[in-house]
Amino acid sequence: MRSKSWSWVILLLAMVVCTAAAVAQQPVGSGTSGNPPRSEGQGRGWGDGPRPIFGKITSISAGTLLLTKQDGQTVTVKLTNATEFRKEREKATAADFKVGDVVMVRGDENADKSVTAKMVGTRGGGPGGPGGPGGMLGTLGKDYVAGEVKSIEAPKITVLRTDSVTQTLELNEETAIRKNRESITMADIQVGDYVMARGAIQNDVFVPKGVMVMSAEQWKRMQEMGGPNGMPKPAGDNAVPAKPQE
Repeated sequence: MRSKSWSWVILLLAMVVCTAAAVAQQPVGSGTSGNPPRSEGQGRGWGDGPRPIFGKITSISAGTLLLTKQDGQTVTVKLTNATEFRKEREKATAADFKVGDVVMVRGDENADKSVTAKMVGTRGGGPGGPGGPGGMLGTLGKDYVAGEVKSIEAPKITVLRTDSVTQTLELNEETAIRKNRESITMADIQVGDYVMARGAIQNDVFVPKGVMVMSAEQWKRMQEMGGPNGMPKPAGDNAVPAKPQE
């Protein structure tokens, strides 16, 4: 089953890529504590300033957007004459956005927890299109892995991918692991968790640079926000079959 919308998946995996560059590296040993979370202004890869917010537009009013984030929380985004708008890499206006769009917002948090947006953007498209797996993500099983953790045998994790193929991930001391925006270790990952990982194949095994861990409930919310059919199932050339487990 394929999703009609890839945007949410693309944005989340983009977060994995940036996380791998932004967080301090940590060992994956079971007894090691995670590094302290980085402050909002320390993230790299999105420019200076606070970490961007990702969410789905649930309402639009004059000068304001209401976003629902992947964790279910809502945030009010205030628009000004200085707010820049981008849609599928092209300049846009506020009128180009509609309820249901999944967007990235970068701006300044106010005392009431609302955000005054400096930039609002989205990237759409399906396989091979703008923002699709043929461009930003690459190939499922080769460049990224997303799915449910089925077994753990440190430093390896076996994942049932979104295309129903089982694949092994081998973490190392350079793998950055995050859950709920905080650094964790491999010991914190449990069977039944869901992961999104970005990396590459090395010696016939997938070695992730960054891993984002989610609960089953968070994964369900992500599916609901990603489209009516949930997580997409890459077709044909967009997925690489995993090697049989020995």
